[in-house]
Amino acid sequence: MADIYVKAVRAGHRAYKLGLSPMIGQACRFLPTCSDYTAEALITHGPLKGGWMGFKRICRCRPGGGSGYDPVPLKREK
Repeated sequence: MADIYVKAVRAGHRAYKLGLSPMIGQACRFLPTCSDYTAEALITHGPLKGGWMGFKRICRCRPGGGSGYDPVPLKREK
């Protein structure tokens, strides 16, 4: 089941990169890009926490909101 989820996230990310991203333009201030970050966060942390992390990252990607290298944090082991 997890394999299907990962494939779906990667397919959605690929579709975004090929379809919508060229129309929006490449304006991300971070590395990895916001879409790459969100896809990796969704895979690493799941749909709820990963989605929230991606949302927060996209909100920071604006003039005056910071820039630079900002990788997805590793999942904590409990």
